[in-house]
Amino acid sequence: MLRTLLHKTLLTAIAILLGGWAVVAQQYVEKGSSLNFKVDEVANYEYNWSVTYTTTGSEEELTSKTFESGDYVFSEEGTYEVTVYPKDSTTLCYGDALSMTVIVSGDSPTAVFEDLDVPYICSANNGSDEGGILTLTVLYSGPKPWTFKYSVDDSPAETPDGADEINEDSFEFDVEIVNTSSKTSRAEIVLVDAQTVSGIAVEEDADNQTLEVDVMALPGTEFGDYTAVIQAGTIQSYTATILKIEDYDLFIPSGATIANETTTQSSDNYSSELSFDLQWGNTPGDYQIKLIERTAFGCVGDTVYANITVVESFVVTLGSDLTICEGETVELTPSIDFDGTYTYLWSDGTTESTLSVFETGTYSVTATDTDTGKTSSTSIEITVVNAPVVDLGEDYTLAEGETKTLDAENEGLSYLWSTDETGQTIVVSTSDEYSVAVTNSYGCIGRDTIVVSSINDVFAIDLGADEDICAGDELVLNPNPTISQNYTYLWSNGAGTSTLTVIESGTYSVTVMDEDGNSKTDEIIVTVHALPIVDLGDDITLYDGETASLDAGDDGTGGSYEWNTGEDTQTITVSEENVYSVMVVDEFGCSSTDEISVIMKEGHSFTVDLGDDIEICEGDQVYLTPTVDRTFTSDPTYLWSPSGSTESGILVDESGSYCVTVTDPYGNVEEDCVDLTVNPTPIVDLGEDLTLQSGETVTLDAENTGSVYIWSTDDITQSITVETTGEYWVEVINSESCTGRDTINITYTSSSQYVVDLPTAFSPNNDSNNDVLYLRGDVDEIKEMTVIIYNRLGHRVFQSVRMTSETEGWDGTYKGEKQDMDVYVYFLSITFTDGSSMKKQGNITLLR
Repeated sequence: MLRTLLHKTLLTAIAILLGGWAVVAQQYVEKGSSLNFKVDEVANYEYNWSVTYTTTGSEEELTSKTFESGDYVFSEEGTYEVTVYPKDSTTLCYGDALSMTVIVSGDSPTAVFEDLDVPYICSANNGSDEGGILTLTVLYSGPKPWTFKYSVDDSPAETPDGADEINEDSFEFDVEIVNTSSKTSRAEIVLVDAQTVSGIAVEEDADNQTLEVDVMALPGTEFGDYTAVIQAGTIQSYTATILKIEDYDLFIPSGATIANETTTQSSDNYSSELSFDLQWGNTPGDYQIKLIERTAFGCVGDTVYANITVVESFVVTLGSDLTICEGETVELTPSIDFDGTYTYLWSDGTTESTLSVFETGTYSVTATDTDTGKTSSTSIEITVVNAPVVDLGEDYTLAEGETKTLDAENEGLSYLWSTDETGQTIVVSTSDEYSVAVTNSYGCIGRDTIVVSSINDVFAIDLGADEDICAGDELVLNPNPTISQNYTYLWSNGAGTSTLTVIESGTYSVTVMDEDGNSKTDEIIVTVHALPIVDLGDDITLYDGETASLDAGDDGTGGSYEWNTGEDTQTITVSEENVYSVMVVDEFGCSSTDEISVIMKEGHSFTVDLGDDIEICEGDQVYLTPTVDRTFTSDPTYLWSPSGSTESGILVDESGSYCVTVTDPYGNVEEDCVDLTVNPTPIVDLGEDLTLQSGETVTLDAENTGSVYIWSTDDITQSITVETTGEYWVEVINSESCTGRDTINITYTSSSQYVVDLPTAFSPNNDSNNDVLYLRGDVDEIKEMTVIIYNRLGHRVFQSVRMTSETEGWDGTYKGEKQDMDVYVYFLSITFTDGSSMKKQGNITLLR
């Protein structure tokens, strides 16, 4: 029982101390490592430690008798077994032994990238792009299991999925890199924290643990401004900025139809504007327009979205139901939730944009969109409430010492007397003019005034009721004392005359005093109203069959109109030569007049002008639209030749004569033509990219003699001589100012006396003729070499360090699968026996 108990309770684990990290079961260490082992300590027990070098079978007893073994140095490569036997000091019985295996490696572990020659990848985007995924392989040598992390451009290191504990010699993982710049960027991928799971760091190898990758830029695709909420069944126009190459996919919602899809190159020659129209369907809802663009390298950009909400139709409203007081007028104005041109039909048959109402009733309006023909209706309830009827009775004369109760009646309402009292009744005992305003629950006010006098009263004065006058008029104010005697007068403006002439709006008061010192004061409010504004516009010329509408204007005063034709409406329609005049009288009796001359001429004359002849460059477009020197009562019609288009303008890009026939509303026809010349754009071809030996030169010829040349080297000659590696481009501008451009890449390699190369094509079809791709030339002089072949997506399909015979060449398969007939890219690096080297890249065509 003691042996079993010791085994279960004491020897639960054997652990080792290495740099503060405790691990169990099995340990990988480097040659020369010093380790200290321990188990759980129990009182009255001693421990016997031994280390067996299983490679030779030799065993070494350790001197420690405690729960710790003490430091032990593993000086040789191979496998060791560390064993501990617990012993009860009282009974001298041994418990079960516990062992740990230690594997000692002679060399530090290594981890490097398998492939350091990566051509380029596409930037990661918000969609899917296989070209944007870079597949990397890390090769490892050393104790297992192992792990590693990687960092992109000094970003925080991360562990790939599945790399927490690796038991293989290689590990493959995918990396996506975002390039938010407008140009190709160079990204650096670095292996970091590569080590065994037990903590042994791999050997540093910066050159082979660092990978540089060219990451293509995302195209800056974006939608222009657009209307986010539209009506079903309407046509809407959209624009987007894309690259010059115009390689894009446009996805429109189901039920919508695209038309007039065009691209126009921007003035910077590096971008274009995509424009198109969408005929939307009749199903309301939320929709998306999606646009995806590809670069010249086949890289997919971010998907951009235009989010559109389609509603059934516009909505017209008149607001909430209203209650007004008798004598008031309310102006009903429709509110529509979409901009546009609308006509209106009110329930009383009128067609104005507003309706003035002053009677109880239900008023409705139907609005019609003149572009789509859609309609929307609404109504409103108007309730006219009577104001309280107030009667304070006839004017009253008080007897000596008498009082009088004034009753506004209309029990339960709100009252305000001229005395500032607020009850239904007041008691008066002095002479004065008393007034009351009675307000009901709807805010309607009834008023009345009573003059209470006394047999002991002195004189009285009265400036009369408040007055409205028109601008330019005069009003004489007279207090009219009731007793004829001598008085002094003092007006609010300081005048001392018995009357006052006023021409401006204001509150005027006067104090009149008799010879005994008795005084009376009265005031009046005078309002001066501006004259109505009447403007019939400039004189008009009409041709046969034409009419014109003359509008006297609506200043909202509800006045009257008097035309010299006898008509009394705001507008009249005229078709005869005459001088027409109108007088507009507003509600205050203020009036203004204006006149206009209408001149009649024979015929229906107008001209059409397309302008001077036009020259453009090949690839450009021009929009033709005629200038018509007359404004018609309705739109004219257009007919273009040779296209037959009936639009008011057309977009053209081919040489030829273009004519337009314009027909006015009266059937008159005019025509004009313009000649368009499309000048050729220079064809510039600097040839395929070149790889040259050091010391070689090449002459680049832009051809197109007699043109203007702009090279990337700032040369302006037709040809230049190149002797260094680089990208060279030229712009050629011909005599018609049209521009062509081409680019070539020149690469120089180290010089060598040997010549080796790969064929440009092969056909792995098992016909015993050119079935295998392998290196030709001075292959016996090759000391070291590497060849890597990629497909057009940037995936490596073949790699070899020997490719000098059919048995070592590429048979056109990848992982046992035949590859498609296509063009592949190869990268070749060779070191020859004489120490010289060469690097080369090019294309290989696989034929079937």
